[in-house]
Amino acid sequence: MVVGMFFSVIGRHDVVLPEAWTAETSFGVLGRTEIDATAPPGDGATIRVFSLVGTTTIRVSEHTRVRLKGGNLVGRREMDAASGDGPEITVLACSLVGGIRVSHVA
Repeated sequence: MVVGMFFSVIGRHDVVLPEAWTAETSFGVLGRTEIDATAPPGDGATIRVFSLVGTTTIRVSEHTRVRLKGGNLVGRREMDAASGDGPEITVLACSLVGGIRVSHVA
């Protein structure tokens, strides 16, 4: 089981998850968060991202199935990674002001 928690007040926040990760939580106050979740996840893998002001981008491998939950008050939500025949990842992403994007990486 690989669990991580990250916190950023101002600036860019880049996270690369290791193989067999199971849980990741990220808090950002002001800035951009990018999470590379392309490594094979463990069972029940969950990413939780909370942002006050900023953009969150999560990259997953091309065969990953993604279940996106959460929302944002002001901003855009984009997801082009809903379907796949690989492992499932649950993403809980909440933002006050800013965008949330989940995408497959070839």
